[in-house]
Amino acid sequence: MNPFPKLPIFALAVTAGYVVAVLPARADGPGIESAMVVDGKIVPNGVFTPMTPKFIDYFHSTGTAKGDKLRVLWIAEDVGDVAPPDTPLGEMEFTTGEDDYHGAFSLSKPACGWAVGKYRVELYVNDQLATSVKFTVAEGVAAQ
Repeated sequence: MNPFPKLPIFALAVTAGYVVAVLPARADGPGIESAMVVDGKIVPNGVFTPMTPKFIDYFHSTGTAKGDKLRVLWIAEDVGDVAPPDTPLGEMEFTTGEDDYHGAFSLSKPACGWAVGKYRVELYVNDQLATSVKFTVAEGVAAQ
């Protein structure tokens, strides 16, 4: 079922081989460092244009072991009348093939563009929330 009645279902992909940052493992368990990027560059202000081709979240886990389960959840927090608050846009889960895994999750732009508003991506390790990154889609920002 399409959570955005006015927008098509989104495609998800995972790509290994990218490292954003390496942080020491948290004392209370695994952690994930995460950053939103466009064309391989971190978007420091977290603001994207409605025509950004895809949202990409690069991550690096620390304190994780081969066989741990990683999951990403893309959420539209507030996109006005386009969808209810905190609407899930997509989810992907996989099992790591190595310790301290790194990679990228992406969410492709719908044909009509992204709805203006607030979004977040949540990354989980073994069903425990490890990090959340908030970002915004706004009109009138420089093309990403």
